[in-house]
Amino acid sequence: MRAGIDLIDREGGAGPSMRRTAAELGVGVMSLYRYVSGKEELGRLMIDVVFGEHPLPEPGPPGWRAKLELSARNEWQIYREHPWVPQLFALTTRPPIAPQLMSYTDWRIRAVDNLGLEFPTMVRIAIMVSTHTQSSAYPLAVEQFAHDTREEWLGARSGRIQEAFTSGALPMIARFGADAIEASQPHSIFEFGLRCLLDGVEKIISSRDAG
Repeated sequence: MRAGIDLIDREGGAGPSMRRTAAELGVGVMSLYRYVSGKEELGRLMIDVVFGEHPLPEPGPPGWRAKLELSARNEWQIYREHPWVPQLFALTTRPPIAPQLMSYTDWRIRAVDNLGLEFPTMVRIAIMVSTHTQSSAYPLAVEQFAHDTREEWLGARSGRIQEAFTSGALPMIARFGADAIEASQPHSIFEFGLRCLLDGVEKIISSRDAG
């Protein structure tokens, strides 16, 4: 399994390939099918391995907010190291049944337990933290395997960008500068969204306490 993870980390792609993984292992594709049923199963096992390499601490820092923030940053680090994982999530029709991945959801639910919230609300909070982290990390794979930097990409298209800016049809986009470009980077979206998400959870808890 580690060989397959190293392969996709090195070469990229939106998910593991049975053929490429078999070649990396030095075995025939049919030999690999003796151990996994197909690409989806292979992806599930890989996801389980990478999440298992970043276990959340027990009991974790004091306070629900610190716990959720830590769990999000742990997950973000997984996606920094393995940017193909969010892309693989996007291709699956159902969440993978991976115990190490599911342990993150369980840990987050426990983080907001005993706060007077209904269990469905706790589940939504746990899933929202992961969903936000995954969506923010989705562009990381594109950046990792792109042949140019974001600045070079923008520079090569400066003419078309300037044309769009001066057309008058996009007045807010026309205000874009270095600060706005930085704000649109994946890490900035992750940090801003996480803060807003946790502020929202805090309001839910506060309104419940006030009631």
